[in-house]
Amino acid sequence: MNQQIEQIKDVAMGVVNGILASARKPNVSFKRVFELQPGEREEVLVVGSVHRDYSASYCIAILNPRVTLQEQLQPTVAYSPASLKELVAGHCDAMVQVQVIDQCTTVASSYHADQR
Repeated sequence: MNQQIEQIKDVAMGVVNGILASARKPNVSFKRVFELQPGEREEVLVVGSVHRDYSASYCIAILNPRVTLQEQLQPTVAYSPASLKELVAGHCDAMVQVQVIDQCTTVASSYHADQR
């Protein structure tokens, strides 16, 4: 897996695990922007939802998303891998879509700008 994809996947999993560990509500939707590395200009948009009672999470992490893409993506929408790739193509540097069910992590789709 591409190093950038792996890095943003790690950010996404950190967010999901943090929410699972601390959420007081059974279902939490989230949309946040983080720096990939402190002090660097690369940003990661993390969008998704965590369902604590079902041990299930869905998360999309996007490296350097354009503003229009940030506005368009919503945490409560279950994007199909094909439609998500089409949506992000040309609007970010990289993307990974992750599903976590019973502590088993699956990469549903990924995109890197070099794939075009």
